[in-house]
Amino acid sequence: LASLSELQVGHFPSLQELNAAKNGIDRLHIPSFLFKLHVLDLRANRIAKINKKDLDNLRGANTSNLSLILSHNSINSIDPGAFRFVTLQLLHLKGCFSHEDIMKASLNAISGLRIQKLLIGQYRNSSAKVHFKENLLEGLCGLEVEELTIMGLYITFTNTFFGCMENITSLRFIHTNLYQFSHESIASNMQKFELKYSAIVKTPFYIISELKNLKELRITNNERLTNIDYSLETLDKLEFLDLSKNNIMMRSCCDESIPGKSLKHLNFSYNSYIGLRSFFLNMPHLLSLDLSHSKVDSVGQFPIFMTLYNLTYLDLSYTSCHFVIHCSFCGLFNLVELRVPHTTFAPDILASVFQNLSSLRLLDMESCGLKNLPNEMFGHLKRLQVLNLSKNKLMELPASVLLSLFALQHLNIHSNNIQGLSNDTIQVLSKSLEKVDLSDNPYDCSCTQEQFLMWVREMSIKNPNFSNHLECKTPEHLQGSLLRDVNLKCSWTLIYIAMLLSVVIVFLLLLVYHFYLKNSFLYLCFCHRGYKKSATEKTYDAFVIHSSLDEEWVREELLPELEGGDPSFQLCVHYRNFEAGKLILENIFYNGICCSRNALVLLSPNFIESKWCSFEFRLALFWRFLEDECGIILILLEPIREDQLKHMYVLKKYLSSKTYLKWDKNHKEREVFWKRLRKALTQSRKVDAPL
Repeated sequence: LASLSELQVGHFPSLQELNAAKNGIDRLHIPSFLFKLHVLDLRANRIAKINKKDLDNLRGANTSNLSLILSHNSINSIDPGAFRFVTLQLLHLKGCFSHEDIMKASLNAISGLRIQKLLIGQYRNSSAKVHFKENLLEGLCGLEVEELTIMGLYITFTNTFFGCMENITSLRFIHTNLYQFSHESIASNMQKFELKYSAIVKTPFYIISELKNLKELRITNNERLTNIDYSLETLDKLEFLDLSKNNIMMRSCCDESIPGKSLKHLNFSYNSYIGLRSFFLNMPHLLSLDLSHSKVDSVGQFPIFMTLYNLTYLDLSYTSCHFVIHCSFCGLFNLVELRVPHTTFAPDILASVFQNLSSLRLLDMESCGLKNLPNEMFGHLKRLQVLNLSKNKLMELPASVLLSLFALQHLNIHSNNIQGLSNDTIQVLSKSLEKVDLSDNPYDCSCTQEQFLMWVREMSIKNPNFSNHLECKTPEHLQGSLLRDVNLKCSWTLIYIAMLLSVVIVFLLLLVYHFYLKNSFLYLCFCHRGYKKSATEKTYDAFVIHSSLDEEWVREELLPELEGGDPSFQLCVHYRNFEAGKLILENIFYNGICCSRNALVLLSPNFIESKWCSFEFRLALFWRFLEDECGIILILLEPIREDQLKHMYVLKKYLSSKTYLKWDKNHKEREVFWKRLRKALTQSRKVDAPL
């Protein structure tokens, strides 16, 4: 194509974009039937000179929506005034000038152009290097331009750089070797400033502080930028601050150094370290905060987001934060999107950490190390639409976790340890979800998952892509098979019989283990020693069963009161009365329980945590059952929560049916305590003492 006039596109009245790049066009003559275009791409043609007469038909024409791309044309000259009274949306002149003198002359020649956006500069791989020199951009004084982008220029100083930028509202530096700005005052209405892929090592404070009307500041992808030396608080109109993809190490973020009065968007992602030392007190209007891929502190340790009640977007991805407090996200009542991949949560806060995020629409928890989901975890997220739980360690997805997610549309649980889904979960997933990703889990394709496999086949008929990555892990002969292709023939009668027999066998084995292996051998050993029941053989009034962590109470309270009182009682305590060199079991049974009239059990949280205490208590119960000789007296030293007793069923049941003594620090209560304990120790040795 040698000329745009050769094109026969006049009968396409709705045509908006024309790509005529890499042709043989050597003149910039634009026929009138192309005036309605939004984009005219003439890059990499043969336009070397732009003549004034070629643009005569553009003068006064309504081309304010036209973007003209002339990049990669080797332009040597432009007639002065060629663009006078021409109006464009964008003029793209990247890679057009082989020398700075040609660029300077060309910018002067386009004087009179009215344009929204102007892009000038070089391609990074270009052999022609254009260096900035004084008054290079003086031609901008004759233009009506709002947004200027400079790419690929070699800039070692900026003297006279801003001389003709009084009316420019947006300035972008991209892929320059600029490492500092000259100190000069700027009279500017600039509202946007961007510095990307440069060589700066410090924030260009001297220039930025002059831009009093600045609303958007982007300083990104600068590998040598490591700190922000100066405060930006003078920019009280700043709404958007992007400092991402640098190497910034900031000890104290978001206080006096960052302007927060009008700030709405703050991006610190992909930096080295951001220290959050304040509670964002001066940022009441902040809408989005991105800290992803940066090392941060304090998040999850303190409620630092408490005052960000207008925040709608928070990204903490790959920050390695560890959330340990229930109020990690307190104050974020209007948060819509929360991303926390590659962070971790203390298990005890999962049930409540999201409870105030009632406006949340998207929650991303990929790779958070989750093993279990508490039923209450998502209970307050009534508006949640997208939930990503992929790449965790979940073994099941309970239906109770999903029941409160009325608005959920997309669920992603790929790459977990899920072997199948229950019927209840299947019913929840089938109701309203538009997209479910269950791929890359180790699915079990046995008869126990028959309903799940049937559901997968039904879903595959509706959407063939649904089960592309759903493969069997077990049994071995089906490993690698797609779930939708598995067709089982299950006889549930035989399966139920087999399961019932398995349960019965396991129950019998447990009985044998508990009553024979663990208990009967003690009785046989006892009989082998020729023990004879006799009350006179009892050496001690009580054997004290206690945790070593409660030994101080035994030494300072129990022993002085009972052994030093009147009447005196003889107690057996392990640290004093056990014989050295004997087996611990032999000391407990023969020297402790068998030689004592009673077992004195000191209950406390320490007792619950001790395996030896639990064993000694069970042994005392066993001996009392066999010989009816050992009275058991329970003393509650410290309160014990209900959940602490859930793994000690025997003790829990015993406590619920027996009266026990309770230690109290009150002096009057102590007198009653000691009186009742002495009475118990003098009661019959063959029954539990009625207290």
